[in-house]
Amino acid sequence: MANYDLNNYLRQMESFRAADHARDNLVNELIEKFSSLLREHSELKSDYLSERDNRRNYQSRVEEVHRAMSEHERQLNTGSFVLALIDGDGAIGFVDVYGPAEKAMLLAKMTNKRQFQDALLQAAGGDGGSEAASRLYHAIHNHISSLYSNSGNWPVMVQMYLSLDKLATKLQQVGLLRHPGEMRTFAQRFSVNQPLFSIIDVGQGKERADHKIKEMLRTFSDNPTCRHIIFGGCHDAGYLLNLDQFKHNEAKASRITLLESTPAYRGFADLPNFKRAKFDDVFRNEPLPDSAPGPNVNTAVAAAQSPSPSAQSPVVMRSLTNGSMTNRTPPAKSVVPAVVNPSPSPSTPAPSLSATESSEDSNWASVSKTGPQRTESILIAPSKANTKKKFAYYNKEEQRLDEPLPARDRASAEALDARMKKNGKKMCNNFHLGGSCIQGKFCHFQHEPKLSPGELVALRYKARSLACNNRYCEDIDCYLGHQCANERDFGYCRYEQTCHLRATHGMDREKYVRVDRDGNEEYSP
Repeated sequence: MANYDLNNYLRQMESFRAADHARDNLVNELIEKFSSLLREHSELKSDYLSERDNRRNYQSRVEEVHRAMSEHERQLNTGSFVLALIDGDGAIGFVDVYGPAEKAMLLAKMTNKRQFQDALLQAAGGDGGSEAASRLYHAIHNHISSLYSNSGNWPVMVQMYLSLDKLATKLQQVGLLRHPGEMRTFAQRFSVNQPLFSIIDVGQGKERADHKIKEMLRTFSDNPTCRHIIFGGCHDAGYLLNLDQFKHNEAKASRITLLESTPAYRGFADLPNFKRAKFDDVFRNEPLPDSAPGPNVNTAVAAAQSPSPSAQSPVVMRSLTNGSMTNRTPPAKSVVPAVVNPSPSPSTPAPSLSATESSEDSNWASVSKTGPQRTESILIAPSKANTKKKFAYYNKEEQRLDEPLPARDRASAEALDARMKKNGKKMCNNFHLGGSCIQGKFCHFQHEPKLSPGELVALRYKARSLACNNRYCEDIDCYLGHQCANERDFGYCRYEQTCHLRATHGMDREKYVRVDRDGNEEYSP
């Protein structure tokens, strides 16, 4: 009989049972931990999905806000306009109820009121009002263009308030009108020339024009579509209180230009942050005379009113700006006597900019290699029309900026397209816009016949739609595009990713420096 150790078997059995128990515990622990990890994973996944949805919703809302802002900016640009408020109440009729002291006070006030140039008031055929409106429009447009880079399409609204009968009477008294009815003709022609220009007769009564101008200023100063206000009332201290509220608000004050003709009341010079301008080509720069001119002056005025060949001679201007002399020929509708003062007195107002300079030119500080020479002379010989000096413009990052092109003529653009379609060849940009083509007769594009001025403008639009490969282009005659015209003029580009100049989207559109053909740099202050 075999010898079996029962106790040994029992001990082994116990060890097996202990091992099984340990294994069961381990398996149960692993299962519990795995279940816990599954629950944690499920919670984290739920949080992740919630965060993802929140992020997507946020992104969607941001894109929606951006679209709304773009649409708002587009609508703002579409509805933008410039408003000019001008106090034109230049003559106050004297009646017997005023004593000598009151008459003297009223005379001092009315002789400082804003008046159009004598030649415009006396223009033959009563067309001075139309010429005045045209000059005023271009003066305002040039001033606004010097302040804003995207102002090309902003309409200009002019509201001039005056007492028509009082002004006409005063102008007749000082010899600027032959009959008071001429002033009404002047006002009618002025209002008809530009669709948004109006001369508003406020009738008899003290401070009626002032009341209307103050209310218009209050109404439009907070209007976002009114991008800029030209305020023509610097002769009257009564407006100071209305402007004083803006002087410490740089954003609002910078949207208002104080227009001066006759010397402004001293309080206006102390107002900070406002823009300032003088339109000497439109308004008188000296007070009205107290009475009709003497015989010598009447002779000159009579010569101005007669449509003789001598009346068409150029206006002689004395200019001390950069030592340049300007000989400006007046428009055919405006007859101006050619009178020269050989030695102006120290009180003579500062001369206006010469014809070669736009109102924008006064906003650039020159760092030319050769300093300006200050000379004084008088030119009386006629000269050809002056051409505007050409510049290349850059922003602070030295990226090239483009100036807006002249308006396109639809008929010329269609004629250009028809010509290219008929010949099956595009136009040679190098030949027509650059002046020469090195390919000559071997060029694959059209050279002859030459394009008309309107067709050249249409071709410039086509060439400008193609991007120049140099964002920092220094070729002053480069006809290719350096910035998106839609974004420059309207604030946004509707073509987005298909725009040939999309690489320029978002670039700084502010002009910082300009360079002329000789490499001289001028900086915007």
